[in-house]
Amino acid sequence: YWGTDHAALIRKHAKLMGIVRYHQSHALNDPRNAPNETFPVRYDGVAELWFESKEALERWFNNDTPELKAAGKAIRDDERRFADRHHSPFMIADVRPVIGG
Repeated sequence: YWGTDHAALIRKHAKLMGIVRYHQSHALNDPRNAPNETFPVRYDGVAELWFESKEALERWFNNDTPELKAAGKAIRDDERRFADRHHSPFMIADVRPVIGG
Protein backbone atom coordinates (compact mmCIF):
# COMPACT_ATOMS: atom_id res chain seq x y z
CA TYR A 1 0.00 0.00 0.00
CA TRP A 2 2.73 2.44 0.97
CA GLY A 3 4.63 1.84 -2.29
CA THR A 4 1.55 2.05 -4.50
CA ASP A 5 -1.50 3.93 -3.24
CA HIS A 6 0.29 6.28 -0.85
CA ALA A 7 3.05 6.96 -3.38
CA ALA A 8 0.37 7.89 -5.93
CA LEU A 9 -1.17 10.33 -3.44
CA ILE A 10 2.21 12.02 -2.90
CA ARG A 11 2.71 12.15 -6.68
CA LYS A 12 -0.73 13.76 -7.07
CA HIS A 13 0.09 16.61 -4.66
CA ALA A 14 3.83 16.95 -5.34
CA LYS A 15 3.72 20.03 -7.56
CA LEU A 16 1.36 21.92 -5.25
CA MET A 17 3.52 21.07 -2.25
CA GLY A 18 6.83 21.91 -3.92
CA ILE A 19 8.10 18.33 -3.71
CA VAL A 20 10.77 17.69 -6.34
CA ARG A 21 11.88 14.23 -5.21
CA TYR A 22 10.26 11.46 -3.17
CA HIS A 23 12.15 8.30 -2.23
CA GLN A 24 10.92 5.23 -0.39
CA SER A 25 13.51 2.85 1.03
CA HIS A 26 11.81 -0.43 1.92
CA ALA A 27 13.46 -2.55 4.63
CA LEU A 28 14.87 -5.85 3.45
CA ASN A 29 13.98 -9.10 5.18
CA ASP A 30 17.36 -9.29 6.88
CA PRO A 31 18.16 -10.22 10.49
CA ARG A 32 20.18 -7.01 10.85
CA ASN A 33 16.87 -5.11 10.53
CA ALA A 34 15.52 -6.75 13.71
CA PRO A 35 14.79 -4.51 16.72
CA ASN A 36 17.88 -3.73 18.81
CA GLU A 37 19.16 -1.20 21.37
CA THR A 38 19.38 1.58 18.80
CA PHE A 39 16.06 0.83 17.09
CA PRO A 40 13.78 -0.99 19.55
CA VAL A 41 11.00 -1.12 16.94
CA ARG A 42 11.18 -2.76 13.50
CA TYR A 43 10.61 -0.19 10.77
CA ASP A 44 9.23 -1.12 7.36
CA GLY A 45 11.10 1.65 5.62
CA VAL A 46 12.05 5.28 5.32
CA ALA A 47 10.56 8.02 3.16
CA GLU A 48 12.47 11.07 1.96
CA LEU A 49 10.74 14.15 0.61
CA TRP A 50 12.87 16.74 -1.17
CA PHE A 51 11.43 20.23 -1.60
CA GLU A 52 12.26 22.82 -4.25
CA SER A 53 13.31 25.28 -1.52
CA LYS A 54 13.23 25.91 2.22
CA GLU A 55 10.33 28.28 1.55
CA ALA A 56 8.35 25.45 -0.09
CA LEU A 57 9.02 23.28 2.96
CA GLU A 58 7.77 26.07 5.25
CA ARG A 59 4.63 26.56 3.11
CA TRP A 60 3.95 22.83 3.35
CA PHE A 61 4.36 22.84 7.14
CA ASN A 62 2.32 25.99 7.62
CA ASN A 63 -0.46 24.83 5.25
CA ASP A 64 -0.81 28.48 4.27
CA THR A 65 -3.41 27.97 1.53
CA PRO A 66 -6.68 26.01 1.47
CA GLU A 67 -5.20 23.76 -1.24
CA LEU A 68 -2.11 22.94 0.84
CA LYS A 69 -4.27 22.37 3.91
CA ALA A 70 -6.45 19.90 1.97
CA ALA A 71 -3.42 18.10 0.48
CA GLY A 72 -1.75 17.83 3.89
CA LYS A 73 -4.93 16.47 5.46
CA ALA A 74 -5.36 13.89 2.68
CA ILE A 75 -1.78 12.68 3.15
CA ARG A 76 -1.97 12.57 6.97
CA ASP A 77 -5.31 10.75 6.85
CA ASP A 78 -3.85 8.22 4.41
CA GLU A 79 -0.74 7.70 6.58
CA ARG A 80 -3.02 6.65 9.44
CA ARG A 81 -3.91 3.56 7.37
CA PHE A 82 -0.39 2.14 7.57
CA ALA A 83 1.97 4.23 9.72
CA ASP A 84 2.31 4.62 13.47
CA ARG A 85 3.10 8.32 13.37
CA HIS A 86 3.61 8.55 17.15
CA HIS A 87 6.53 6.12 16.91
CA SER A 88 7.91 7.22 13.55
CA PRO A 89 11.09 9.30 13.66
CA PHE A 90 10.97 12.56 11.73
CA MET A 91 13.83 14.83 10.74
CA ILE A 92 14.37 17.94 8.65
CA ALA A 93 17.85 17.92 7.18
CA ASP A 94 20.23 19.60 4.79
CA VAL A 95 21.83 17.12 2.39
CA ARG A 96 25.61 17.27 2.09
CA PRO A 97 26.82 14.82 -0.56
CA VAL A 98 30.11 13.12 0.23
CA ILE A 99 30.30 10.59 -2.63
CA GLY A 100 28.31 11.00 -5.86
CA GLY A 101 25.33 13.33 -6.39
